[in-house]
Amino acid sequence: MPTINGRACVANGTPVDKVFSDGMQVYGRNLLTGIDGNIHLAPGWFQLIANIPTKFIKVGEPLCFSAFINNAPYAEILAKGNAFCVMQAVDVSGKVLLEKYGNAINFDADGISQASLVVPNATDSILLFIVTSDMLGNAHYGYQKVEFGNVATPWTPAPEDVM
Repeated sequence: MPTINGRACVANGTPVDKVFSDGMQVYGRNLLTGIDGNIHLAPGWFQLIANIPTKFIKVGEPLCFSAFINNAPYAEILAKGNAFCVMQAVDVSGKVLLEKYGNAINFDADGISQASLVVPNATDSILLFIVTSDMLGNAHYGYQKVEFGNVATPWTPAPEDVM
């Protein structure tokens, strides 16, 4: 029986990638390491979060990127616009093969933005971004997660960060 020990989901002493309950995925292993539980200010309007090389993913595999966008406390400064996640599958030359946008979180709201894609042929890596769109300041974000599948599950650190 898998157990979530507050840090990772473990079955028979080994971290697992997914857990399902009543046919719904309720846990997904975070593929991003070194992610803390803090909120960060994006230093630019197109903030690179991670570059995942293909040695960690397979062509045809669905991936989901999610992040908590924490704009509400800064609504007076941000004044307008929104922020969201972006995923790009790129080839070895850096050409974008596929780009997917997550749902937008307004300047005066908090929420989870998520984007998913199926890794296309010729992908060398997956690039992950937080994008600020038309706000008077940059987005505040945290709890970034990449997992196998196409639906975001609650944030957990990568097992390597806690075991």
